[in-house]
Amino acid sequence: MATETARINRYRSQSLRLLDNALGDMRGGRWAQSEDLLWGSLTLAVKAVALSRGQSLNDDKSIREYAEQLGQERRDKRIRESFDRLAAFGESLQNIRESRGRLDRLFSILDDVASAVEQLWDLVPVEYED
Repeated sequence: MATETARINRYRSQSLRLLDNALGDMRGGRWAQSEDLLWGSLTLAVKAVALSRGQSLNDDKSIREYAEQLGQERRDKRIRESFDRLAAFGESLQNIRESRGRLDRLFSILDDVASAVEQLWDLVPVEYED
């Protein structure tokens, strides 16, 4: 359990740092960088929830499937659709660049993914906190 706790706490620290950096990058207009950071933050949060429940996820497919399963269990659309929303980020960014459109859609995706990350961390039992 000590090893799992250490890993979960490392995941938490990294995930929240990546999320914070993604927010900063978006405010600074570094959209592609923020997308990469969001992927990392979300992935680590899902892996931590799984680890706290005795499961280890090692590939992208299993991580996405686990997030969908958690979202269904919790009836939480933000978690269930988090990877799909994030996958739409790049396409939305490209559309905005081509049409000089508004950035509202990107911030909507950011809000949804950030909320999903926060909800995921709420699923990790307190005994896994520092």
